[in-house]
Amino acid sequence: MAGTYTVTTGSTLTLGTFSTIIGSAGTDVITLQTAGNTLSISTLETLIGTTGTEFITLTAGSTLQVSLLETLVGSTSTDVVSLTTSGSTMLVSLLETITGATGTDVISIGTSGSTMLVSLLETITGAAGTDVISIGTAGSTMLVSLLETITGDTGTDVITLASGGNTLLASALETLTGAVGTDAVILGTAGNTLLVSAFETITGGTGTDVVTIGSAGNTVLVGGIETLFGQTGSDVVTLGTAGSTLAVTAVETLFGQTGTDVITLGNLGNTLLVSALETIAGGTGTDVITLGTTGGTIATSRLETVIGSSFSDVIGLGTTGSTLSILAVETIIGLTGTDVVTIGSAGNTVLVGGIETLTGGAGSDVVTIATTGSTLLVNAVETLTGQTGTDVITLGAGGNTVTASLLETIAGGAGADLVFLGTAGNTT
Repeated sequence: MAGTYTVTTGSTLTLGTFSTIIGSAGTDVITLQTAGNTLSISTLETLIGTTGTEFITLTAGSTLQVSLLETLVGSTSTDVVSLTTSGSTMLVSLLETITGATGTDVISIGTSGSTMLVSLLETITGAAGTDVISIGTAGSTMLVSLLETITGDTGTDVITLASGGNTLLASALETLTGAVGTDAVILGTAGNTLLVSAFETITGGTGTDVVTIGSAGNTVLVGGIETLFGQTGSDVVTLGTAGSTLAVTAVETLFGQTGTDVITLGNLGNTLLVSALETIAGGTGTDVITLGTTGGTIATSRLETVIGSSFSDVIGLGTTGSTLSILAVETIIGLTGTDVVTIGSAGNTVLVGGIETLTGGAGSDVVTIATTGSTLLVNAVETLTGQTGTDVITLGAGGNTVTASLLETIAGGAGADLVFLGTAGNTT
């Protein structure tokens, strides 16, 4: 049988082969009888397919429950589709809303692209078109791929990306997990608090974005976010070229780029390898910073330990004052606060300025004072050389043996101090 079947009153019917079924003003429940149909429908409330392949096109805006369909194409009006509890695997196009049920629902989107509200689906796969997906308020746990935009709602949304790589604009999600491909996420402008795992690139929007990266360890490029938390794995983070102002906790490696990067460390204490940053401030915990192999100039504050690289490292101390242990750093410049610096035991050759207390280690330390001059308490330094400024040196109480050059004033402490004057000539 072919042609058009028109339902005259609200009916529950089993129908054979028609090309078009038109519902009535009542509630119409239609079960297809013949396996495999290509069919246009309108104004039905329920459509149940067969074990064959069903290709259904909606010709008018519909609110419809479906099951056992393989392809469903919406109309030019608003189409709201719900799935039954048996679960569905279906290709859809031009729908506005699709809601799953307790079964497993696997939805593929047609190539024309879709803007769609979805709920209670397990899998959704986009195609060549632009697919913009909003998640309903109940929250979803969903596997997605080839989408361009996904937006969560008030529920808890846990999204996993399928393998193959994805570039995605995401908003209002709670958890986002990448796969074996290269996955890049751009966060929506409203601000996000989000757990992210296995992504290669995370870019924040204009809002305040708080990102926690998964516990397995991550190698990730980030930019435009405000707070970043690592977990138990080893995390290697590179900052985008635009520069970042970022609070960081529990990350093991942090690389800056050409922009200006201002980093504040969280209060739990951090052990961190850094490179190409402009500013780093510690938290209330114990922070141990190792400088990467490129060398650099970095402003620091509230750190406990800084270990330099094999290149030339210049450390600026913040205005609040610092109590700091350093090793293999070439230059240390203090500011208005009171700075107490201890040099590591391996021996150091270092230029210092603007600090108040300097204590050497077990190795042989060669210290040059910056040209601005210093008033400095010195302990356990072997060589101390001034420059054009006025340098007033007090030796610590433990006793010192020091070769001094170009100093203006040097005063001993309570211990036995032996001072040798350097060959440059001295008035002291």
